[in-house]
Amino acid sequence: MTVVYSKGFTLIEIMLVLVIMTVLTAMVAPNFFAATQGDVKTEARFMQKILRLASEEAQLTGKPVRCSVYSNQLVFETPAPDGTWMTIQDTEFQQDMPRPPVEIMDAQLEGDIGLGNGLDNGSIQADKVPPLARLMFWGDGSLSAGKITLGIPDSSETLTIQLHAGAGGIRVLNHDS
Repeated sequence: MTVVYSKGFTLIEIMLVLVIMTVLTAMVAPNFFAATQGDVKTEARFMQKILRLASEEAQLTGKPVRCSVYSNQLVFETPAPDGTWMTIQDTEFQQDMPRPPVEIMDAQLEGDIGLGNGLDNGSIQADKVPPLARLMFWGDGSLSAGKITLGIPDSSETLTIQLHAGAGGIRVLNHDS
């Protein structure tokens, strides 16, 4: 009696594997690319959390935290012993934000709490490009009142993060609110 073993795959088996791989790729690809690009709402919520973290850092350490707002990043600093500002090195404050295609469209202070604390207004590294705004978080829980507007260039989709004293001091606003 002779037993015949086939070596290789049939055309139907190969086609079935290709169909399964195509379906899986179609399901995974949108989620993969969505994770690498930011949308305005997600980036605004993430930035709100980081700003709240800066406020908590100031309260826990009793030292002010300064946030310099640029069009493509936030830089968080604390006072150095020599009276200048040094960048906070904790990884929570070193994250890329906002992620493209979202950008910081505008940042403004509302009123001025001032820097009447004897600290130099500059950084250890001189600013090559001046920030749009510098927000302050103080050890007593107070903060600079201001707004940061996020959006996608050439799009009407924008959100504003509002900072003000009191409960709910850092919140995301829709422009219709």
